[in-house]
Amino acid sequence: MTRVTVVTVLMLACLALVFTGCPKKQTVALPDYDILVAADGSGDFESIGAALMAADEGDVIFVRAGTYYEDVEVETDRVKLIGAGPDRTVIDADGEYAAVTIDADNCRVEGFCLRGADSHGAYVRDGHHAIQHCLIIENGDRGVYFSSFSGEPSAVIDHCTIVENEVSGIYIPAQTSKTRVTNCIIAGNGRGIVADDDEGLMTVDWNCAWEDGDEFDRVEESLGENNIIEDPNLDRSFQPGPGSPCIGAASDGTNIGCF
Repeated sequence: MTRVTVVTVLMLACLALVFTGCPKKQTVALPDYDILVAADGSGDFESIGAALMAADEGDVIFVRAGTYYEDVEVETDRVKLIGAGPDRTVIDADGEYAAVTIDADNCRVEGFCLRGADSHGAYVRDGHHAIQHCLIIENGDRGVYFSSFSGEPSAVIDHCTIVENEVSGIYIPAQTSKTRVTNCIIAGNGRGIVADDDEGLMTVDWNCAWEDGDEFDRVEESLGENNIIEDPNLDRSFQPGPGSPCIGAASDGTNIGCF
């Protein structure tokens, strides 16, 4: 191919880009939602609490990226509270009792970082819920706490990273077959998953736990065969670093944890 031909081909390629545009980066599509929360005022509400007060049963609340200094209370059944991702949407309790308290039924909390609570990242008081793809860190007591004083709480906790909570990662006083802890990283807490009695009713499988010998306390009868007791080797953003045993090790072939 001559130099003239090469130049001609390059010019034609540039003209094609002018008229057709460059390839676009892949973006995350917004979920279908009923209420939009945005700290910059571009949504229906600027605070998550205000959105929850306005929510009807079954509403989907999408929370755009940002740090929200709130202690959030979910009290309406079947509400789905969805963040833009655990590395993008933060609920910081700023020293209040819990970042998120759930006192309803059949709710879902997904795509958040829950941090900064005096006690718990997520406080489940009653009902059955889903807590998924959340980063639950740096809370003064438990990462996830199932109440032992009110109701009969249970949850599916899946693809969460629960680290650096002072007392324990997850505390489940009363076991139930509805409770499942799967595909989670539970590391660097005071203890890992803790129950009052080892009844063997719940499911604990496909997790990576590393708590200096206190990974599982009175949950041995609930353990599946695919848990990893090994340092998850997280980087400073709590994502699996090179050589982490969590990479590609989840039940669905993705990474264990929220990333």
